[in-house]
Amino acid sequence: MPCSIFRVYSTYTAQLSSKRKGMEAEGKTWNYHDILAQFITMHNKKSNVLLIWSGDWPTYSSNSDKYYVILAGEGFDSTDEAWNWCKANNYGPNDCMPIDLQ
Repeated sequence: MPCSIFRVYSTYTAQLSSKRKGMEAEGKTWNYHDILAQFITMHNKKSNVLLIWSGDWPTYSSNSDKYYVILAGEGFDSTDEAWNWCKANNYGPNDCMPIDLQ
């Protein structure tokens, strides 16, 4: 069952990626096509994966740089549950972290 953005907003979720055009990471300079391709690849593996713009969410408001953020789309009651999901899905600590969108 697809996760509602409202469920993810009201609980913790896991952030899987954050990229912006021109960012150098993972051995390349990212562009919009790369960001979308990464999202599609992740979404094809896990259909709950969401793509958001950081500028639309209070969690990211203190950061002046805005990013396209890929979220697990799963809701968790605690950061421990989110970390456990990351580990169970073979994401390392640099690739997956708990996030509270509020």
